[in-house]
Parts: sequence; C-alpha cells; structure tokens
Amino acid sequence: MTDAKTQPTAEELGAALTGKQLALAEAYLETFSPAVAGRMAKYENRANASRALKNKKVQAYLSARMADRCMPANEVLARLSSYARVTGDLLTKEEEYEVPVFEARPLREKIDALQARVGALNNIDPGLLKNRIEATQTEIAELEVQLALDPDATYQKQVGTETRTRIIPSLEAAAENGVLFAVDGLEYTQHGLKWKRVDSVKALELIGKHHKLFTEKVEHSGTVDAIIGIDFIMPGGDS
Repeated sequence: MTDAKTQPTAEELGAALTGKQLALAEAYLETFSPAVAGRMAKYENRANASRALKNKKVQAYLSARMADRCMPANEVLARLSSYARVTGDLLTKEEEYEVPVFEARPLREKIDALQARVGALNNIDPGLLKNRIEATQTEIAELEVQLALDPDATYQKQVGTETRTRIIPSLEAAAENGVLFAVDGLEYTQHGLKWKRVDSVKALELIGKHHKLFTEKVEHSGTVDAIIGIDFIMPGGDS
C-alpha cells in the first residue's frame, strides 16, 4: 500500500506563480477585494484582476494560504474555554470611598452661624461683598420663617465622613489576573474609561453545542406552527 500523495505547500504553490500573480494573491489575502487587490498588483482593470484570481494555480495558492491561516478546531475550543472561565471577580476590585455623615441639629444653630457669617463679611468689606451678604441675609429670613412655623425644626449638618467599600470594574485587576483578553473594546468618555467584557455565557453555549449538550426539538399543534425548545442532555445520559 502506497502512501497518499503529499499535497504541495503554500510556498511551493507560490513559487509556481508569476511575480504579478503572486502580488495579486497576496493583495487579495490582505483585502479580500478583487478590485482593490488588482489596483495594488498593478492590473490594468478589474476584469483582468478577477480573471487572474480564477486561475487554477492562483486558486490553489490562495486555498493553501487560507488553510494555513485557519485556526485548528482544538485551538477554537481552547480559546472559547478561556472566555467561558472568566468570572466577574477576575475583572473587578474592591475600592474604598468616603461618604458624608449628617446628624439633625436645631435650626436655630444654623441661623446663628449664618448671622455670624454676615458679621464677618461686613467686617471684611461690606461694599465688595454686598451680594454675598444679601444672599446670606435672604437665607436667614427664610429660615426664620421656617423656625417660626415649627419651633422644633432641625437641619442636617455634616459632622464627618464614613469609609465604605464598593466593587468596581478594573483593568488593573484584569491584567493582574491574566484575563485582559476578555475585555472587549475600550472607550474614553467624559466620565472616564468605559469598557465591556466578552460574553462568557455565549462561549459556554458554543462549547455546549460542540459537545452536543443541547438538542433542539419541534412540537406541532393546531394553533402554533412550531414551538422550538431546548432539552439539556447530561454527558453520557438521557434528556
């Protein structure tokens, strides 16, 4: 029994082409446009370039080159598996932030503080600070009315801050955890860096279909043409 004939390599097929044919083929592999490839390879017109691309030797070279470019099945599954294994905690970090803390204080306390501010502004330069003084006096008058209507009225005064934590998306965390490949698109906006992650659920679905974990079924009734459902099949078991 003789061995099957070895297929020629892309390099060997390319060596069988003329310089112009090879230039056209390489340009086509870059653009996948006969017209653009023809211009890049200096063909006189689009028709000539199209005819040249249909040449059997050129077609054989293109097929071999594209076969070399294709990702093997195992690599496709490996990359999908990498996406599927990315969880949210690998793309986020815990951040501390401060929030103001308020407490209810008698409204009279605020009025007294504003009156003291008016006195201080008058001592500095009543002419230069006229608008600020008048605005503060208006606020005092409004608060006096409120206090007259409710002698027990209070206001919220900030008495300090409190440290809290929150979970935020983080490119630094993604880099540290080796999952930057799962970041899909970056955009700088007025609110900072905006980005999104690759859909790991979609990757799981594709892997599940490859392993035939899901089967589609069609049910017919008198009122509905077709209802498509999905049964989940455990590996090695029944639906």
